[in-house]
Amino acid sequence: MYSDSPFFYAIIAVMKDITLAREMLGFIEKSPSCFHAVSNISEILKENGFAELHENEKWNITAGRSYFVKRNGSSIIAFTVPEKNFRRFLICSSHSDSPCFKIKENPEMVSEQNYVRLNIEKYGGMICSTWFDRPLSVAGRLLLKKDSVLDYEEKLFYVDKNLLMIPSLAIHMNREANDGVKYNVQNDMLPVFSCCKDERLMDVIAKAAGVNLEKIAGSDIFLCCRDTGTFVGANDEMIASPRLDDLECA
Repeated sequence: MYSDSPFFYAIIAVMKDITLAREMLGFIEKSPSCFHAVSNISEILKENGFAELHENEKWNITAGRSYFVKRNGSSIIAFTVPEKNFRRFLICSSHSDSPCFKIKENPEMVSEQNYVRLNIEKYGGMICSTWFDRPLSVAGRLLLKKDSVLDYEEKLFYVDKNLLMIPSLAIHMNREANDGVKYNVQNDMLPVFSCCKDERLMDVIAKAAGVNLEKIAGSDIFLCCRDTGTFVGANDEMIASPRLDDLECA
């Protein structure tokens, strides 16, 4: 079974030793955004003898060594240089991001003068209905101002709490809920953030990241599911997790 939902993707766990599956679920849990996924992959590569290269520097490549290079903090290429002549390449790839919702700039929208919802947009293709009634949060990266006008520092963040929820409409207010519903993202999918009209998302993010709000020059903020991966089935032969598309391949 496979679907673009925030949680229940399930694939057959065919390995006799489930250690690898547990490691994968741990990696996914630590990767709430594409930036976190690339950062975690970088650390795994370093632990296994890969040296980091940078696009703005000259590369000194040695036969038999392994390297990786990152771009924009969201893409990573790793490769090994053969020790002798070779006749073919072996290449595999995946994407580091997952279908989700992205938080817009200045997202706070006060509804009925009583509570705050956040303005979002779709990122990738997902099954919208599976995002309802789940604990959600935000993750991504911040661009922080430095001394030079043209220089900045990147910092990853994850608000590690049940911060948001997209509530579904009660059945007595939508009698056709079980007959198939076409969702309007701007009307039906806005996550509820606070009952305080003055609450601001960037204040929460800055506190979680441990940075001064005034230092934030830009951001990439994604909605993420808080559910954790687990084994499913009579013999734990399946796994279910957020972001299996496509972090199980990454």
